[in-house]
Amino acid sequence: MPNRLQIVGAMLSALAVSAVQPQLLSAQVRTNFSILDSLTSAAVRQVGSISSCDSVAVVPMESALRWLVVEKLTGRGIAVRASASCTLAIADGAVRYGLYAPSRDSIERTARVELRLLAFDSTHTIAVEWRDVLARADIALAELPRSELTAAPVPPLPRSLWDDLLEPVIVVASVATTLLLLFTVRSR
Repeated sequence: MPNRLQIVGAMLSALAVSAVQPQLLSAQVRTNFSILDSLTSAAVRQVGSISSCDSVAVVPMESALRWLVVEKLTGRGIAVRASASCTLAIADGAVRYGLYAPSRDSIERTARVELRLLAFDSTHTIAVEWRDVLARADIALAELPRSELTAAPVPPLPRSLWDDLLEPVIVVASVATTLLLLFTVRSR
């Protein structure tokens, strides 16, 4: 039979678990960086399986995704040089948000990494994509602050019946009522 100290300890640990639980729910939002990281890994794996190049030149130099591609290439044993017989062009590497039709407070998140391998006499396009639905409130959890790689413009909320019809009717009715009351009280 448990003593009082064990019972109190069990109650305190249950209380601590329930206090932490809301944070665990918001920690389940996958960050844009982790998605781009896994997509880049998948794209570089495909580059390694397509090509027999032991060194590549990665272009463009100013791409925000370049350092991640270089890290994944060197991790697979492919040297990155300024000039090489193979060129890996970063065509796309970004996260984008779009409207999600069934819900006003959710958006569709699309992450895409597209690489073009120019090797000897052939060109290969490798494109990997991730799509999911994200609550607008979780956007701040998904993006890294001050990172152009993980941030994207968020589309505005779509207009609703309230915005299009009811709100103007209520405004006009309240102005008319105010004017009516003003002239009614003034005439007395």
